[in-house]
Amino acid sequence: MEKRTKIVKEFEEAFAHVIGAKYAVAVANGTAALHAALYAAGVSHKDEVILSPNAHPEVAHAIRYLDAVPTYTDIDQQTGLLDPEAVRWRISDKTKAIIATHYAGQPCAMVELEKIIQGKEIVIIEDASQALGATYGGRKVGTVSPLTVFDFSHAQGIYTELGGMVTTHSQEYYRWLTLFRDTGLMLDQAEWIKNEGPWHYEAQEIGFNYQMTSLQAAMGLPQLAKMNQMQAQRREIAKKYFAGLAELSGLELPKNEAVGDAAWYSFPVLLKGEQLINRRREIVERLIQQGIPASVQFYPIYLHPIYLWQGHPDVCTIEGPLCPRAEDFYQRVINLPVQSKIDEESIKKIVEIVNGI
Repeated sequence: MEKRTKIVKEFEEAFAHVIGAKYAVAVANGTAALHAALYAAGVSHKDEVILSPNAHPEVAHAIRYLDAVPTYTDIDQQTGLLDPEAVRWRISDKTKAIIATHYAGQPCAMVELEKIIQGKEIVIIEDASQALGATYGGRKVGTVSPLTVFDFSHAQGIYTELGGMVTTHSQEYYRWLTLFRDTGLMLDQAEWIKNEGPWHYEAQEIGFNYQMTSLQAAMGLPQLAKMNQMQAQRREIAKKYFAGLAELSGLELPKNEAVGDAAWYSFPVLLKGEQLINRRREIVERLIQQGIPASVQFYPIYLHPIYLWQGHPDVCTIEGPLCPRAEDFYQRVINLPVQSKIDEESIKKIVEIVNGI
């Protein structure tokens, strides 16, 4: 019995080849990819998982699905990425995994994170939901860590409306990922406990129905050939932002470091000065009115109502904000769009609007 269709298997194999990973497991959506990766990493009841609050709430949701504890850890105030030094002091004997979110398509400091966990039974999971096509240290994101998750619900190179993928080099992780994705059904006859006949299959885990559909795979497969071209366009747009916004004293631009190539899902700029920060909403609304789809990412996860209502063990033990740098970053950031239609004329319009304010 085989639950994956031929086109889904082709998409998995082609994606793994393009990324350079040994295995790729297609799933229904990006949240399912996070859930499956955490499961494969062995995360379970009361385990702690370190994560950045500067991410989509689905990251914390996936941790809670497994009855584990989200351990929010502060960010680098300039990049919006998880701060390795903050991670160092948040690790405890209950820490099972670290989710490194590549915010806005910028790769986290993976070498530093790997050094921190040396000798510890902690798995790094890369959240590459916004980083398809990024590289780190000459390697493509998706090949750097034991598990990496991708989300295809955004127009950033591969778009399947919904859909996601988990990449790994580990045969063991691949086995657990597919078992979990296929509602816990063991489809490999060699792994059966008992063979009742040609109709037989076995439920060996409490898995989820997270299969990708043939339609999603058929949408994604032909886009793989254009992925590098799309990524090159994004980098060119980012260069135009760096050049066009460099002279604005009220803006702080992303660090343009050479540790890797960012995927530039968006171009995050930080406002400087209280007066300008207080007018952030006005700036974003004016950009939108002018046809520039600016946004703000992300509202710190632990400030969302569900996580305020549930509470967190740190609330009673840490004075002030749980992650002050993440909260400050949120108050200052504007995410400028990085799309093929954002040309030099659009960037000029953005500069004029911000200058005008």
